[in-house]
Amino acid sequence: MRNIKPVVFASVALSGLTTAVILPILAPLVRSLHLSVQQGGWMLSISSLAMAVMAGPWGLASDRWGRRRVMLAGFAGMFGAYVLFTAIVLQGLSGLLAGTWLLLLATGARALLVAFLPAVPAAAQALMADHTAASERASGMALIGAASGVGLVLGPAIGGLLAVRGVAWPLVVAGALCLLGFFVVWATVPKGIGPPAGGKPPSVSPFAPQLRPWMAASLMSWIAIVTIQIIAGFYFQDRLGLETSQVGPKLATALTTTGLALFGTQMLQARFLGWPARRMVVAGSTFWVAGLLALLGTATMGAYVAAFALLGAGAGFLVAGSMAGASLAVPSDRQGAVAGLIAAMQGAALVVTPAASTALYEIDRSLPFAGLAALLCALAVFFALPSFRVAGRQGH
Repeated sequence: MRNIKPVVFASVALSGLTTAVILPILAPLVRSLHLSVQQGGWMLSISSLAMAVMAGPWGLASDRWGRRRVMLAGFAGMFGAYVLFTAIVLQGLSGLLAGTWLLLLATGARALLVAFLPAVPAAAQALMADHTAASERASGMALIGAASGVGLVLGPAIGGLLAVRGVAWPLVVAGALCLLGFFVVWATVPKGIGPPAGGKPPSVSPFAPQLRPWMAASLMSWIAIVTIQIIAGFYFQDRLGLETSQVGPKLATALTTTGLALFGTQMLQARFLGWPARRMVVAGSTFWVAGLLALLGTATMGAYVAAFALLGAGAGFLVAGSMAGASLAVPSDRQGAVAGLIAAMQGAALVVTPAASTALYEIDRSLPFAGLAALLCALAVFFALPSFRVAGRQGH
């Protein structure tokens, strides 16, 4: 069996880096474009419909046409979309675009971006499943989580440094990273690996009994992650009394800590722990609840960094656990399809969460975090119950 793990790791790390590099400037960018918090939330939610719609087809496409082609298409499409989105943002910052037209054009450009976003992780997850035995699946998915952690470590750090020069600079670099990712996949992912190309791939229902719990865990994990990505910048600024120019570097520090924790826990899982998927979901949910309570109960930068470390550890276990559980629940010829469904959960979270979390934040800034803590506590209890059972091909 070919050792495909380094190739998957590099591809996912670059894919994560292209999105993580802009995280520190999301909140400052919304305000620099003279949009309200809720308008920014609606822009992210509406445009993310494209990801929810396209994630499943990308997974099926990787089953039909091969993992390599889909990964190349993903990086190429994201590069073109970043060029368009950056041009619109620059027009908005210069005052040539404003109000409704700016909101509509930025939403459309971001929709194009996120339509291509799930292609790389869906194909990479399926590629990992193609080349790992059932007993190694959780560790293989943890390696993907560690690769995402690399993006979360380097992305916010780079984005925070670039944001000092202006909020548009991280967007320019994100586009360049997409181009780099395209050439890395072209050079390192061999042709002819994965399922035979050209056949009609079998479909998978997210409501199948063996998949429902894992889809719910995946959706909940991404709702939590997106809430933090969207709200943290506003929360830091309001709770710590920061100027807009101070938000990017502070948030970059916290998000870099998150990435380090995610990377560390996933390497620990991949090399030493070898926990089954169910235990990973319980552990991840518990870490998240602890981190959210720390955010709610403190108001210092040091405490927030510690809280984000807990969130990073929780995100790693929760995302990788749900991926592994879903992968083990279906046969080998449906790995692309189930990877697409997992990516669709991220898209669904991106549709619902920005508008919902920003609306709750404008009512009371503690509401998004308190609501998340309650939901994740319920998820941990459900997966920890002795009566928990999943009908499927493997025990979890």
